Amino acid sequence: MLVLLLACDAPDPGLAPADPFAPGRFGVGHAVIRLGSAEGRTVDAEVWTPADTAGIDPIEAFVPTAELDAWRALTEAAPSGCPATDNPAAAGAALAEGGPWPLVAMSHCTGCTRFSNATVAAHLASHGYVVVAPDHAGDTLYDTLAGTDLPLDTDTLALRAADLEAAIDAGLGGELGATVDPARVGVYGHSFGAVTAGLVLQERAEVGAAAFVGAPPDNPFLPGVDAAAFAAPTLFVRLMEDHSVGAAGNLLIDGNFEETAPPTWRADYADAGHWSPSDLVGVTDDFLPGCGEDTREATGEPFAYPEPAHARAVTAGLAAAFFAATLDGDTDARAALDEGQEAVVVESR
Repeated sequence: MLVLLLACDAPDPGLAPADPFAPGRFGVGHAVIRLGSAEGRTVDAEVWTPADTAGIDPIEAFVPTAELDAWRALTEAAPSGCPATDNPAAAGAALAEGGPWPLVAMSHCTGCTRFSNATVAAHLASHGYVVVAPDHAGDTLYDTLAGTDLPLDTDTLALRAADLEAAIDAGLGGELGATVDPARVGVYGHSFGAVTAGLVLQERAEVGAAAFVGAPPDNPFLPGVDAAAFAAPTLFVRLMEDHSVGAAGNLLIDGNFEETAPPTWRADYADAGHWSPSDLVGVTDDFLPGCGEDTREATGEPFAYPEPAHARAVTAGLAAAFFAATLDGDTDARAALDEGQEAVVVESR
């Protein structure tokens, strides 16, 4: 089923909850705020909020002015249809009536940006979530381009976790332009972001649900996260043609799933690559797996990745179903999550 995240007039918020795999009933607004972390550094964060009107902004609207030329050069060279070109959100759109809103804090992949998961973020906001995603300074796309990127190690993990905790604190402290519900807080992470989200889940009692995409949060390469210690519902998304973490990484994800206390879900997305869920897929050569054609790691046979916009939409739907089921207790969303989607098989405990 192809899910399109298109802008439309925001329906009446009194309507019944929407299908988590379809756009929600709210428009979406977005804004940038500055956060101070416990590590003594300052980072920018993007905030998506439910809005009373809908709109679409180009992805360029999320790029810092100083980085626009570099961004345009990358996207002009990228394969057509791979990186996202827009986002169903409008800068400065007025907050919708309602709240307090559930909060989801997002952690991006290594060498990525705060809008790496923009499709997922806007989709969640359309379903009534406030979403905040910090730039992990020193581990962004711009740092990689400049050759000043931090190493993939536990020191960087600690910095990233502090950023994500600062984002949660900003939400709980009323700094995101919307009132959030302290009893409904989730985290979401892709790639290195999954490990970051796992560490924050482990350390912050406020976190009531966590979604991990494309990497095992508990792994021997970045120690410090213990899946057996997770005390909240979890979702693990395995990208079954993930050439970055490989078959070994997917085995570790399965091990995390088995070690985590219920309720927990594992969603296996056939033919998806490491960057399939990302709005940055194809922006650089390193981010190509997930766009176009490739060869299977196990057999060497050729195959095609899912169409990128579709893969992002499916991932967004999984996230919306999971957080609605766990943070909101929505039984219909839980049934939708358990059912999965075409090319996505879901197992739960």
